[in-house]
Amino acid sequence: MAIQTIQAGPVERFALRFSRILSGGSFALFALFVLVFYETFVIAMTFAPIGSGAMGGFLEEFRIRCFQYEPRTGWMQWSSVATMVAEPLPLAGIIYFIWRAQIREVWRVRRRAVIPLAGAALLLVSLLGAGLAGVGNPEPPQKALPFPADTLRSALPMPAFKLTNQDGQTVTLADLQGRVTLVTAVYATCTTTCPMMLKGIRTVLDQLTPAERANLSVVAFSLSPETDTVELRNMITRAYHFDSAQFNFLNGRPDEINPLLNQLNIARTRDPKTGELVHSAMFILLDRKGRIAYRLSLSKRESPWLMAAVRTLLTEKTP
Repeated sequence: MAIQTIQAGPVERFALRFSRILSGGSFALFALFVLVFYETFVIAMTFAPIGSGAMGGFLEEFRIRCFQYEPRTGWMQWSSVATMVAEPLPLAGIIYFIWRAQIREVWRVRRRAVIPLAGAALLLVSLLGAGLAGVGNPEPPQKALPFPADTLRSALPMPAFKLTNQDGQTVTLADLQGRVTLVTAVYATCTTTCPMMLKGIRTVLDQLTPAERANLSVVAFSLSPETDTVELRNMITRAYHFDSAQFNFLNGRPDEINPLLNQLNIARTRDPKTGELVHSAMFILLDRKGRIAYRLSLSKRESPWLMAAVRTLLTEKTP
């Protein structure tokens, strides 16, 4: 009786070859090399000096996005750095534990195969890094829309308040009259939106002349009155090189702060999964009489208007 031979189809042959690759030490070594080169890439992106040109711009953008890097002060969220560096380590340990026998066999019998595996892993990580650089390159600048000063101008009443700044001094709405005031709301431990808002304020101050800065006050209301201590608010003031005579990070009891934020229509909510405070990114500009003149968001369209709005109010004649 003839025995019929059943030949495997293309799918079966592919599955067989793939299972052999996964069960062999070559795949495990390749994966370990990828993780090693990834770690090297992250460490280089974290500590390499930021120079000029496209590479310097990529390094700065990478650190801003991944580690909340502050270019002016050099501050980074080191907990994010530690997380990014530590994440691959458990995976590397698992890979070695499962494939340790196969890895030793490759190293003992086919040691020359290690070099191509390392080269392939380096190529893969390099391509991923180049892809990130391409994504991180800024788009060609588009012509910004002119600031519609007359259209957006208002003269709404600003809610009265009596709160304490980072130096323990009491600040009221009446104290701000006679100067233009830039108002926002942040909290000290925020690692997402708040650093961008504070950086925007720092940029405005840096672009003003000394005479213009002398006529501008900055007020930041606390979004987290329970946790924004005097020490934390002072830390933010120092980190962004704000002058305490000009910058007031105000806080008070929750029953004082929260109704004020509600009156200003500053939305905020606590993410139930992460516990993070999600909030609107808003700049409010008060004229010299303490009235709300402009409300601008951190959107791509409105954030470039902040500087123009400040200068419009600084040059505005008060009747």
